[in-house]
Amino acid sequence: MAANSKPVKAVFFDLGYTLIYFSGDFLKETFTSYLILADELIQAGCELDRQNFAAEFEKRIHQYFAQRSQDYLERPIIDILRAILTDAGENRYSDAVYLKCMEAMYRFTERLWLIEEDTHDLLNWLVEHDYRLGLISNASSAWDVNNLIDNHHLRPYFSTILISASEGIRKPDPAIFRRAAERMQINLANTVMVGDTLDADILGAHCAGIRGIWISRRKEVERALIAHYENMRPDAEIHSLRELPAVLTDWNQE
Repeated sequence: MAANSKPVKAVFFDLGYTLIYFSGDFLKETFTSYLILADELIQAGCELDRQNFAAEFEKRIHQYFAQRSQDYLERPIIDILRAILTDAGENRYSDAVYLKCMEAMYRFTERLWLIEEDTHDLLNWLVEHDYRLGLISNASSAWDVNNLIDNHHLRPYFSTILISASEGIRKPDPAIFRRAAERMQINLANTVMVGDTLDADILGAHCAGIRGIWISRRKEVERALIAHYENMRPDAEIHSLRELPAVLTDWNQE
């Protein structure tokens, strides 16, 4: 666990499954989005079998996810798309065309991300009590994440937003936490991280030398990890965002 016990002046939040959540069958709906991408590419002039393309795209996305979990580097998804099209002899258009096709894919899944019912109440409480807020999101598309942030009216709360697709690094790399603190012009020791993922949010916070608060309401499946990895043991666990003010108040009274 992180040893730091400095007063908390700023809170970093994760986005997915912390402030918002996916309301459908994730694997099913994301595969459907890959079919939509195939349809957009075909409409743009690419000669593809939509089902085969979607299956190959899914396979390479999973390979990429496995790689980035090892090196913590975020790479543009368009590189994966171009590689598939190159192998198929169909890489003939500009990035602008491919990005437009990918936007249709992301728009499909964006509608399935919903706001947690306690998000705005909690963020308002934090702002009213003079906490500074930052958002650190692991995601392969900054365009998509920015849409989700704006769709749910979250941007005004945060003085700093870091998206791994733009930063080139991802949690748990401690560099992304240091970068967030530098941009907020706050001492990293006076921050905490709130997130749902033990190996990204909690381990990342501890690697950066700060405390990590695990919100577990949608991630009970990860509990087994705590028993095996001491550095993933959260400094506090909450089941809803409504519980966060009490944790911060207690810590700041120590």
